[in-house]
Amino acid sequence: MPSSIVSATLQSTFLAFCSALVATFLTPKDPPVVALVIYAALATPPNFLWQQYLERIFPGYITEKKEVDGEVKGGTSVGGGVTVKKRLNLRNTVMKVVLEQTIGAVVNIALHLGVVRALQGAPLAECLKTVTEWSEAL
Repeated sequence: MPSSIVSATLQSTFLAFCSALVATFLTPKDPPVVALVIYAALATPPNFLWQQYLERIFPGYITEKKEVDGEVKGGTSVGGGVTVKKRLNLRNTVMKVVLEQTIGAVVNIALHLGVVRALQGAPLAECLKTVTEWSEAL
């Protein structure tokens, strides 16, 4: 069974391929299907690791353990143990969304613009110009 990062990369690459194929029918200009698929394969592992890092730093759920007393029947304890309750940590969830939609979005868009242009055969100066024009529009 493949690791979760490999599985996520394969799924992302397949979805990028499907999305690019649909785009060929919806747009007058054909999208760079191969470049988009390659970019998805290259960008998914770092994004996956970024999401894991955010979850490690800001866990989305709080685990609360509670001791449960059991009944004593015939000299033996019955039904005792630990119950575990998971509760959403709203503060951490908001922090992850804010970080992902600010830092993560800016980095991903800049890389997407530059890398896809490079995969289309554009020289480095043109790739950087594309990213610079986008960043100036912010």
